[in-house]
Amino acid sequence: MITGETVRLKTASPLARRLNLPREAVGAVMCRYSLLRGGRSAQKLDVQFGPGLVVWGAPAEAFEPAVGEKASA
Repeated sequence: MITGETVRLKTASPLARRLNLPREAVGAVMCRYSLLRGGRSAQKLDVQFGPGLVVWGAPAEAFEPAVGEKASA
């Protein structure tokens, strides 16, 4: 995923359940980065779902592309 891409949380993601966002909620990737720890890398995303909700440092695998949809941010 790249900066500016529209994404949604995967329904099976624990993060989706914790945030209690509707399935149709679409956000925009603000930043993508890798965290290195113990020789392992983890892809993280900062995603804005609107003016009042930004998800910071979420695992990239918790999201899927929202092709053809516009973010509410």
